[in-house]
Amino acid sequence: MAGGGGEAEEGGGGSLFGTNVFGETTVHGVDLNLTALMDILSNLLFFLLASFGATIIMSINASTPVQSTEKSDVAQTRQAVTLNVLLKKSGYEISASGTAQTADELLALKRDLPNQGDAPDYAAFHDYLLKVKESYPRSDTMILIPRDGIRYELLIKTMDAAREHRVGEGVRRHNVPLFPTVVVSNLVK
Repeated sequence: MAGGGGEAEEGGGGSLFGTNVFGETTVHGVDLNLTALMDILSNLLFFLLASFGATIIMSINASTPVQSTEKSDVAQTRQAVTLNVLLKKSGYEISASGTAQTADELLALKRDLPNQGDAPDYAAFHDYLLKVKESYPRSDTMILIPRDGIRYELLIKTMDAAREHRVGEGVRRHNVPLFPTVVVSNLVK
């Protein structure tokens, strides 16, 4: 009926679920708009994943090259070289760079150290770095260049082999730094 009140209208008084003024049970459909909530959750998920990835990268103790404003003494520069270590599936390819050395001196430092079995020969690598350190005692930087397909574990073991050398026996045993500054030149996959 029009104008009076014989028919119950949806949305008429009463509660959301229950009976209306006329005693009839009505159920209203509820549509929640979750778009804003989903937007916030997807942004939170993105930032959580991004911060987790940064945490993993931050846990690798490696440094990046920084341009120095200090002037170096020629005698000190003569005693330092930077080693460039190419980590390949077949082993190490080592070369050196320096500002006060001749090309022949730098060429004499070039070495290829093949793998021992399936893994790099860490002992031979460590021994060679020790010989370079003895010849150039102010050296402390190694640039590590891993090739595609190199496992993360091999990269870390190489960095560990390059950082320090144990000296002495028993109680007098201590570590001497070899090449503690390791710069990883490209992204490891």
